[in-house]
Formats: sequence, structure tokens, C-alpha cells
Amino acid sequence: MEGRTGRPRALRAGLALVAAAALLATPAVADTETQLEQRKEELAAARAALDRATAAWQAAEARLARTEDELAATEAAVQRLRRRLAAIQRRISQRAREAYMSGVGGTIDVLLSSDSFTEFSDRLEFIGSIAASDADLIIEGEVTAEELRRRMADLARLRDRRERETADLERSRAAAAARVQDLEDVVAELQRELRAEEEQLLFGVPPTVAGAIQTCPVLGPNSFVDSFGAPRSGGRTHQGIDLIAPFGTPVVAVHAGNAVQGSNTLGGLAVIVYHTDGDYTYYAHLSSFGAAGQVRTGTVIGYVGSTGNAGSVNHLHFEYHPGGGAAINPYAMLRAVC
Repeated sequence: MEGRTGRPRALRAGLALVAAAALLATPAVADTETQLEQRKEELAAARAALDRATAAWQAAEARLARTEDELAATEAAVQRLRRRLAAIQRRISQRAREAYMSGVGGTIDVLLSSDSFTEFSDRLEFIGSIAASDADLIIEGEVTAEELRRRMADLARLRDRRERETADLERSRAAAAARVQDLEDVVAELQRELRAEEEQLLFGVPPTVAGAIQTCPVLGPNSFVDSFGAPRSGGRTHQGIDLIAPFGTPVVAVHAGNAVQGSNTLGGLAVIVYHTDGDYTYYAHLSSFGAAGQVRTGTVIGYVGSTGNAGSVNHLHFEYHPGGGAAINPYAMLRAVC
């Protein structure tokens, strides 16, 4: 009897343990899901803040570029006016010397030496035209001097504006860099606290699509706005999209092709990937290079930095050139994969 009742008791005890384990496990799973949702919200907030900082930075870049161009045009106008005024002053000085040398008597002698009334009339008209020309010359000098004064006032105003906008740009760059660090800190915390499968659930696998831009060129957290065509200094326009990201974030080829490394004043360390279909993409401001030569979609070809004229903001400048021609706006295509 003891033996027959022992097994049911053991079975009942086992079931009780399983039930208890289930009861204990359920809150743990719920806690993990709650934590995951909280982290998702933190990540979304950090990304939104970074997006706002990125937009402010790009707007500051455009404002300063417009002011620089306006300042350059005003400086050129000032130089032209100065040269014109100097030429007028030389002409006025020359006329004054000529008038002094001839004197009043000289003018009367010219008139009285006329052989006929017609010749006298012609000479009188000529002398009158000289006087009128001198008066016009003086008026032209006065007008030019006033225009120069106004242009100099514009120049001072533009220089003050450039100084303010330069300071604004530095502040916006610092704010963007701080927001990148905030996002990087959130991501690092998630990587420490969450399991690999939960990270996959949170971040997902970078989407890959068919076409020219098959994957996001920045393999990690990033932020960008549509800044294609925005003003840049020297009368240039922005020929790509700037993806702000933490320093050292991997940069990958968006399409299979031949990766060629190089460097230049504006782009710093840069890579051109010549696609297998005749297009090419350009990746600039890298901190260091990755793979070169034949690469596949997703191959790491470099790392995010701030070389060239990137300033203090670590970001990738990305361009897309269909058919090997002029750059076109890749913003919509990047939004589909980033």
C-alpha cells in the first residue's frame, strides 16, 4: 500500500513544483518584457533627441554658408567701389591742376582769339561742357563715396553675423556630439543588460533591399536629415546626406563593387565604391579604412570619423551617383534601409 501511494504523492509533489516554477517564471518573463519596452522607449527618445540635434546642426551649417557667400560678395563690391572712387579722385585732381595752370585769363584768351562769332560760340560751349563734366565728376565721386559707406556698414554687419553664426554652429555641433554620446550610452547599457536575442528584437537586422542602396551605410545607431542641396561655403551646395554616428561606427558598402580608398581636403579619408551596375557611392570623413578592392553588400569599408572639413561632429558624408554621373538625393533610399 505504501508503495502504491508513494508514486501519486511524488507525482503530486512534482506537479506542484512545476506549477510553482511556472508561477515564478511568469513574472520573470513579464519583467524582462517590461524592461525591454522601457529600453525601447529610452532608445527612441535618445534617437529623437539626436535627430533634432542633427537638424539644428545642418541648419546652422547652411546659415553660416549663406552668410560667408554674402560676405565674400560684399567684400568684392567694397574693393570695386574703392578702385572706382580712387580713379574718380585722380581725375578730379587732374582737372584741378589743369584749371589752375590755365587760370581765368587763359580761358578768356581762348574765347577772344576766336576768328568768328561761330568759333567763339563753339569755344564757349566747349568750355561750358568741361565745367559741366567737372561737376558730374564731383557728383559721381560723392555718389560712389556714399555707396562705399553703405557697403562698409553692410560688411561690418555681416562680419558680426558671421561671428554669431560661427558660435551657433559650434554650439550645435557640441549638442549633436553630446546626443550621439547619449545614444551610444543607451546602446551600451542595453548590450550589457539584455541577452543577444533581446538585442535582435530591439535593434533588428539591418534591412536589405534590391536596388542601388541595398543596406544602410552606417552599421549602428545613426541620425540624418534631408540636407541634399543645402548651401555650403564658396557657393557650393551639399551633394550628399550626412549620417551622424558615434566615432568608430563601421561604415559598409551599400552595394557590391570595387572599393577605392583615397583622401582629399574636403572629405578627408574617403572611399568610392564603383558598383557592378555602373553607379558609384562616395563615403567621406572616415576615421580609418576597412576593406578595399572587390567588396560585397555589407562589407566594412571604413569607420565613422571627422576627417577633412567635418568639424567636430563625427559623421559619414554619403553620396550616390547613378550611372557614374552627378549626385542625386539619396535621402528616401536611405530612409528605406536605415
